[in-house]
Amino acid sequence: MNFLQNIAHSLLYDMYNPLEYTSVFFIFIFTIFYGIYIRVFNNVKKRNFILLIFSLYFYYKISGLYLILLIVMASSDFFIGKAMFNPKTINNKKLLMVLSIVINAGLLVLFKYTNFILYSFFEITFKEPSPIILNLIMPIGISFYMFKTLSYIFDIYRDVIEKPEKSYLNYLLYVSFFPNILAGPISKARDLIPQLDEKLNISSELISKGLFLIMCGAFKKIVIADVLGGNLVNRVFESPEFFSGFEGLMAMYGYTMQIYFDFSGYTDIVIGISALLGFNILPNFNKPFLAKNVSDFWRRWHMTLTSWLNEYLFFPLSYTFRKLKNFGIIIAVLITFFISGVWHGPSWTYIFWGLSHGVAIAYGIASENIRLKISRSIPKKVYDFLSIFITFQFLSLSMVLFRSSSLQNAFDIYNLIFNNFDVSIIAPWFLAYYKPFIFMVLAFALHYTPIKYTVLLQNYFDRLNWLKKSIVITLVIIIIYQAFGSSAQPFIYLAF
Repeated sequence: MNFLQNIAHSLLYDMYNPLEYTSVFFIFIFTIFYGIYIRVFNNVKKRNFILLIFSLYFYYKISGLYLILLIVMASSDFFIGKAMFNPKTINNKKLLMVLSIVINAGLLVLFKYTNFILYSFFEITFKEPSPIILNLIMPIGISFYMFKTLSYIFDIYRDVIEKPEKSYLNYLLYVSFFPNILAGPISKARDLIPQLDEKLNISSELISKGLFLIMCGAFKKIVIADVLGGNLVNRVFESPEFFSGFEGLMAMYGYTMQIYFDFSGYTDIVIGISALLGFNILPNFNKPFLAKNVSDFWRRWHMTLTSWLNEYLFFPLSYTFRKLKNFGIIIAVLITFFISGVWHGPSWTYIFWGLSHGVAIAYGIASENIRLKISRSIPKKVYDFLSIFITFQFLSLSMVLFRSSSLQNAFDIYNLIFNNFDVSIIAPWFLAYYKPFIFMVLAFALHYTPIKYTVLLQNYFDRLNWLKKSIVITLVIIIIYQAFGSSAQPFIYLAF
């Protein structure tokens, strides 16, 4: 009886033990789901229905009754989208689009930013903490699925989508699609919804690709990101007063690698799961720390977010301010990155992080001619190396803001690095922190390894027979299990 009760309890939402892609329970229920999914795969309606049920259950296991909020937001935009095509209401397309923005942004602000707004208002106005604190927990993934559903409305308004989605269940599946509902990659409606109506193909090559990506993602997350976070980054950022400037510098670089391997690992896993299901999800990363400037970085980092912000925010703003020429572009950049900072979270650290990137890109626009003259005066390889090196230093420094729990915490880390740099600590630090240092070196080596070698490794895995594939997968699981332990942490971007 207790065994059955434990099973029943494990199927229910537990706020202290949310479902994760790397958990044993997820692997267990996904295996059961996948066995059913494969059997009905060739029937599009049955396939989508089974996928919808699992997606809704997955989100319930992550967020409990906030599943209702997801359904409300998806439902409102489904019917608003239909109204935008209705001959009786087609003249009110702009008002309907504004209504969608108000509903989605209003719910986002309510659940994600209310306490931050109250706290900031009372702190700035009365110099004291807010007496009003609402007991609201932010729904996981709300920022991402809000962008998904808004892309549908925006594309209808711009006539990019020629017909509204007829099936309510298909639209709800698009919004709740479990592989990318929590932290992207952000799929636009025009990219994912058409796949829901197609007879997809699950080939052995696609399954092989999916398994390879899942292995890579789990390795990145558990073996590299979690080890760096648990053994170095968290210690310094949580208690900077006990560390020196060199340790602060190592923690800064460590976090830069941690968040990349955490987020790109997550992305590899969800793209791999999507491949197992027969779906194509756009990539999110392309060697971001090879960027030669901050604009280049955003073409390589969180690419689906960059694409969304460019298409629906930056380009319209640039058009609005077009008469101001370069100054107008700079205004559009600053607004876009301010909103990007706010979107990431209800904290001044995210706002200043976003603005720092906006200012860096604005500087790049204003100094373009000067930098062009400099590039012509020195060898190209030297200029490119210096550009990548300087850009990486800026990105790492900005990541201090992204990681810090408050502006004061960020200032403490910056103070460590610039005002408390003790050279004598370097040798003993390497002895005490050799493990995270080795993994940091491994992280840099993997990131800067040319992508062609990853392609060769994937092709080699694809050519193996399934017995050899199983042996490789088993060995990778053993390696990952050795690293899995007290340093295990949730995916970083689930907080957004």
